[in-house]
Amino acid sequence: MKQLVKGETPDLLAQFIAHKHPRTWEEATSIRQQLRQYILEEQGYLCAYTEVRIRGIEDCHIDHYHTRHLYPDETFRYNNLLVSCNSEAYGAKYKDKQVKTKADYSDLINPIEEVPADYIEFGLTGNVQPIENCSKGKKTISFFNLNEKSLVERRKTIATSLLNMKDYLTEEEMVLTLGEFETMIRQLYREL
Repeated sequence: MKQLVKGETPDLLAQFIAHKHPRTWEEATSIRQQLRQYILEEQGYLCAYTEVRIRGIEDCHIDHYHTRHLYPDETFRYNNLLVSCNSEAYGAKYKDKQVKTKADYSDLINPIEEVPADYIEFGLTGNVQPIENCSKGKKTISFFNLNEKSLVERRKTIATSLLNMKDYLTEEEMVLTLGEFETMIRQLYREL
């Protein structure tokens, strides 16, 4: 999970809200595909929570960081809209099954408002761990299932590649070459 920098509300969304005055997300069907593409590009084609590579808009969905049923007033707030992979086993869909009350958000990392690296870090084994037993890090790892087996294996493969190529590539070249898990690559590259 990396910190995400959101730009201004895109004209597409601002004009839709101004002209249609929508109340529910279902009313946004006509713009959702374009909006998803816009956010996906803004996020560099990486899932907001897992940093897995997303190939295109058919492989992702728009996630409301604060779920619509608990925060209906944030349904169209641009800083609440992120793109996540479609996995049920990890990421946004997994988080949405875990969150039951607004209080659940108090100990979750919001990648738009916080620097996730202040709470979690990556190991060469592919696992994510909380920094200094941080409760916010623990809960985030759990609620997004960031140590799901296939994610750990993918990160472990990337870590092995990083070890093999570190002497030949710069940090930026490594990020571009490996193509996903950017935060892990940057952290491990600097530590090695």
